[in-house]
Amino acid sequence: MNIISIKAITARDIFNELAKKFNTTCTESYGEYALSLPSEIGSGHISGINFPNGVGLFKFDLEFKSEYCLDFCAEEIQPFKFIYLILGNLQHQFSNEEITHFLDQGQSVILGANYKSGNKILFPGNKKIKTVILDVDRKKFVKQLTFPLDEMDKIYHELFADTNAIRTHYHHTEYSLKMAHLVEELYRFKSSGLERTSFNGAKALELLTYMLMLYKDDSQAEGRQILRSKDLGKIKNVVRLIDRNIAELDNISQIADNEGISEVKLQEGFQILFNCTVHEYILSRRLETAMQLLLKTDKSISEIVYAIGLNSRSHFSKIFKERYGVPPKNIRLNTKT
Repeated sequence: MNIISIKAITARDIFNELAKKFNTTCTESYGEYALSLPSEIGSGHISGINFPNGVGLFKFDLEFKSEYCLDFCAEEIQPFKFIYLILGNLQHQFSNEEITHFLDQGQSVILGANYKSGNKILFPGNKKIKTVILDVDRKKFVKQLTFPLDEMDKIYHELFADTNAIRTHYHHTEYSLKMAHLVEELYRFKSSGLERTSFNGAKALELLTYMLMLYKDDSQAEGRQILRSKDLGKIKNVVRLIDRNIAELDNISQIADNEGISEVKLQEGFQILFNCTVHEYILSRRLETAMQLLLKTDKSISEIVYAIGLNSRSHFSKIFKERYGVPPKNIRLNTKT
């Protein structure tokens, strides 16, 4: 295994060290540092930036040709690391422990090395890795708060009050769909300069917020409310159910209950995936189905109303015209000309 020792804390110093170790160069733009892997080492790139509030954002989108270990071994207190693994798998070890933690796609961890330790992140060879890491400098983060630390919820106080890193902290979980959506936004954003720096700073703080909410939700013995990656399959099942049975659907509460997901989570999932409520999605699919039936079949409008699960022809004509700008009979007339 190739071991890269990183004694730096800031993005600037980390990337300067990585550039030397990889025998390449790094670039800087508005405080964001980046480098591409040389072809003899692998492919892909790494980027990172620090913000005044103590939060740093690092993105890895790469594939090493052989196993690599990034050993963050600075003598200073290590920042908290919030890792979100989008693709592939990673391993982690605290420097003063022999226990190996395994992180798979769709999972996240909070790493808090104590003052005697550091973090070793192990990347496999010949496997695509896509991950986002938030670094949180405990002292800087606490210093910029506009309220006394003691006013924090107990669960957060235990994290951030330990500014001298007396304790080791490790928390492993599935990340939420909101977190996954934010990470996708980070990778999709293409603007540069001040716009990119401002966007990354805002999204990094938003991502940290959702991670803390997830951490708090995990502490609940029951009744967890945050939508997680494992819930995505249930939501997709609901989508398939709606698409295949548009004429005969139960009410939304019953649909959610049949799939074993709360209605609150189901509605949140549709907002994240489709930017609409479940009812709005059903209505949209009904109107799309009606349009296809008008264009490709000889069914009467009354038959089409029944086929999409509605009862009123007049109501159908009203909502169809609101969606498409013309009444359904005009579509049928145009297909016959």
